Amino acid sequence: MERILSSTVKKRQKNDFSKEIQVKHFNELSAREVFCLSRIRDDVFVAEQEITVPELDDQDLSAYHVFLLNEDQSNALAAARFFSEEGHFYIGRVAVQKTARHRGIASQLLGAIENYVLANSLTKELYLHAQANARDFYLANGYHDVGPVFMEAGIPHQMMAKSLA
Repeated sequence: MERILSSTVKKRQKNDFSKEIQVKHFNELSAREVFCLSRIRDDVFVAEQEITVPELDDQDLSAYHVFLLNEDQSNALAAARFFSEEGHFYIGRVAVQKTARHRGIASQLLGAIENYVLANSLTKELYLHAQANARDFYLANGYHDVGPVFMEAGIPHQMMAKSLA
């Protein structure tokens, strides 16, 4: 499987995946897309990071899912979700397959979310719970710290936000 994922990524030119990234509300997802999103999140969060809390939650049902599938649509190369809760929009479950990392895909996922929420007048500010080891990535993408570090699923996290105005 890793060879398929790697060759799919290498074939794309200039690492511009923006035209292939999809944004869909949960109710718009096909069964295949739900499978691919579940698979990548299981690969990254459960198998790789050994997080033991349930990966799927009720928030998935009301979230928008942002993802990039491989060429044969058998797996997601990257995925994230965003949703509204208590008057704020949150990004979460940002995952990129190991073989697809360091190509700018995660930044392009964030850009797709930001463009979507602005184009649909959903919000002017986004929030997220960044794993502490990913904080620099989010800082580089224009997010800033909000409050102290906290524990979530046994991993240090930092609340972060970005103004889109």
